[in-house]
Amino acid sequence: MKRAVETHRLRRLANSNMTEPNSIPVQHHDGASKTSSIAVHGPISSQSYDILVPLPDAKAVEYEGLDILRLLRTPLAIAEDRDGSVTVASIVTAPSEINLDTASDASFPAEMSRVIDVARDRVATVVDAVADRHEDVPVSGKVIVGHVPDDVLTGYTTGDRYDGVFFAQTRGSAQALWDQSVISAVLETATCAVYHETLGTETDLSAATAQAEMHGNGSLPKADSASILLAVGTGPHSVLGAETARALGSTYGANVHALHLFESTDPERLRRGRKALDLAEYVLSDLPDAECESRETDDVAADLLRESEKYDVAILGAPTKDPLLDRLLGRSVPDQLEPQPTTSILTVRQPSDALDSVYYRWKRATEGTSVRKDSPSMEEGF
Repeated sequence: MKRAVETHRLRRLANSNMTEPNSIPVQHHDGASKTSSIAVHGPISSQSYDILVPLPDAKAVEYEGLDILRLLRTPLAIAEDRDGSVTVASIVTAPSEINLDTASDASFPAEMSRVIDVARDRVATVVDAVADRHEDVPVSGKVIVGHVPDDVLTGYTTGDRYDGVFFAQTRGSAQALWDQSVISAVLETATCAVYHETLGTETDLSAATAQAEMHGNGSLPKADSASILLAVGTGPHSVLGAETARALGSTYGANVHALHLFESTDPERLRRGRKALDLAEYVLSDLPDAECESRETDDVAADLLRESEKYDVAILGAPTKDPLLDRLLGRSVPDQLEPQPTTSILTVRQPSDALDSVYYRWKRATEGTSVRKDSPSMEEGF
């Protein structure tokens, strides 16, 4: 395997634009950088929204079987929409007997050094592949060495290191990138936004990019069959869901259908639902192909599952009730309730203590009032 890695590295370095794997910084679980250089592609500027995309090391995942551009399409779109950046990090697990607080990379056993070299090479390959297709989005790479992936991710998703973390997951256990327990741990502790996408087996979102390359004009023309469902709820994550739909719709020229489903005719619930849909419409107002709809139903989850089958991507705020998420992701539910595997399910979670600036700007604009930071926001649903 080492010979294959060296051959691949020499082939990549034959092109002077390729990233030198040794320039990929290595950080230990405490976050202390072990090199002074960071491999970055794209314009050098102060970024306001940095998304961390953690990837398991090569021991856990067969990278040759992954479509990296498809896997990273969502964080790249979000970064482009927010004038932000993306950091791709390979999480390498170190044996418990290695003291990462005091050990230097040079003191690692030969096998550990080899694993780190492979991780650096993988990250460099990902960074180059992404940079070739998304030149306007700065993309950097790193390798993070720690004893327990859960602890590493907790350390990097709390505090102010990153504005968001993105987890991609493939359907089926054969190519699952992360155990659900790891993602659940991050959802419970992260102080940044969390994006979790279970990729469908097919998608048309990348078609817009392919068309742009064929036209040679650098633009992203509309892909007629590309479609996004935005499930609009009255919960705290609704705005982040709408912003994510806007980012994907704008980057890939996709249609966005914002849908609010409701069961109750309680006036207060209906008022909150109408407000949530109005807010989604405000966030999506820059998109030429966005429509908003409110619909009564006897079963929100079942109707949402049926509706999601018609789209390439279905976006919703992280459900407050686990059974809904289980049904959406097809975990231990009757076959008739499972979503089609061709649809990608993207859930988003806004930090619990985050001030939703878009919501308050919209509220001030529509009501003409000043809104305090501690004013109540949308509380229920997704």
